[in-house]
Amino acid sequence: MEEEKQSEESVKLFVGQVPKNMTENQIIAMFQEFALVDEVNIIKDKTTRASRGCCFVICPSREEADKAVNACHNKKTLSGASSPLQVKYADGELERLEHKLFVGMLPKNVSDAEVSALFSEYGTIKDLQILRGSQQTSKGCAFLKFETKEQALAAIEALNGKHKMEGSTVPLVVKWADTEKERQARKAQKALSSI
Repeated sequence: MEEEKQSEESVKLFVGQVPKNMTENQIIAMFQEFALVDEVNIIKDKTTRASRGCCFVICPSREEADKAVNACHNKKTLSGASSPLQVKYADGELERLEHKLFVGMLPKNVSDAEVSALFSEYGTIKDLQILRGSQQTSKGCAFLKFETKEQALAAIEALNGKHKMEGSTVPLVVKWADTEKERQARKAQKALSSI
């Protein structure tokens, strides 16, 4: 692979509760009982360079990553660890794999059909969710998932900041959906600013 960039299909997992004396090769060998693994990166203390007891594991596909999660998460305790392994998708991986977009600046009276008609020009929509208030009126934003990354990118490129829907005076915001971590950080920031 060119650069240190993972391929489109590969999936990064975060693994916690790894004994600090384990090497990358030992971790690979342990995981290969359950799934194919391309690479392991132990997370190290910046100062001491000692293992922090966690690592990233790169699997070649989502299928292999799921095998690793299903076989090991909360099920396997390694010698020298006090708790079972914690194996989960690294932050942002599920959003990336699901080609999930955030759409903002939608008119309040927009229908699912209108949003679907606009975005289906760029590919197959797997899921569409317009956020609605208590009166079922649109909150002016939605999440949608495309079948492929290329389709999602085409929609971002064509619509973000460029397209106004009927009934709106401002162009749409179309971008990758935030990860759970980004949502939590924004919530915390909002809470702090209201104090």
